[in-house]
Amino acid sequence: MRSTDSALAPTRGALDFLRDGGEMGALMRARDWSASSLGAPAGWPQSLRTAVRLMLNTGHPMYIWWGPDLACLYNDAYCRSIGPERHPRSLGRPAREVWAEIWPVIGPQIEQVMSGRGATWHVDQLVPITRHGRVEDVYWTYSYSPIDDDGAPGGIGGVLVVCSETTQQVLAARQLGAERDRLARLFEQAPIFMALLQGPEHRFEIANPAYLQLVGPAVLTAIAAISVMVATDAAGDTHFQIGIEWLAVGACLAVVVWRRNLFLGLAAAVLIAVIARAIGVPSVIL
Repeated sequence: MRSTDSALAPTRGALDFLRDGGEMGALMRARDWSASSLGAPAGWPQSLRTAVRLMLNTGHPMYIWWGPDLACLYNDAYCRSIGPERHPRSLGRPAREVWAEIWPVIGPQIEQVMSGRGATWHVDQLVPITRHGRVEDVYWTYSYSPIDDDGAPGGIGGVLVVCSETTQQVLAARQLGAERDRLARLFEQAPIFMALLQGPEHRFEIANPAYLQLVGPAVLTAIAAISVMVATDAAGDTHFQIGIEWLAVGACLAVVVWRRNLFLGLAAAVLIAVIARAIGVPSVIL
């Protein structure tokens, strides 16, 4: 019975590490590797097999450079970022041929890893590449890490690249920054008083000169103090927070009214003190 079970059990073949992996797994299994420096996959070192198995079966973009000529291997998630200029013809080819246009950028980083001087890490790095017929400014967050191989000089056989294209995030952040700058200029130049408050604590982000002239710096200090009380004392009490927020608005109005009419300003200040006492907030003298 045991011999029968053993005969029926699936056996692990030399190319099992290329199983699955979507399009790139199929391309690697079907490729004639005799013309590549890598040679037949059955003879690849175990460390390379393990790295390729991991690379092919993850949804995260990954890339491998292996051997003296840094032969190129990559997965489905990565091929979506490189365009038809390099996919699929770059599979198994030397890195310098495939990435000649960016070699001044990535060459020293690869050499650092291959020479045993440690991994690299880059955030939102600009690495322009040609894809879909034109040069594009492409941003990446990526790391280059060593893949050990006892048979390689220095004990490092290749480089594992784990990366994400961040072009859209970088461009969106730039656009947001530009919009904030335009908004700040608009506030600065506006003939009427304007202020921008953000977040649950209603912190002042922008206040134009007209606003500061209208209310004075005292109201900014008062609302900042009230915001601190919301953050430290409210402890999630929604009603308390709402009361504080209305108190902040009232304090602002009191300062404005005070500067226009002493009697009304005093009346507003008394009203604020009553509200403060009712919701348990120490009175603020503006």
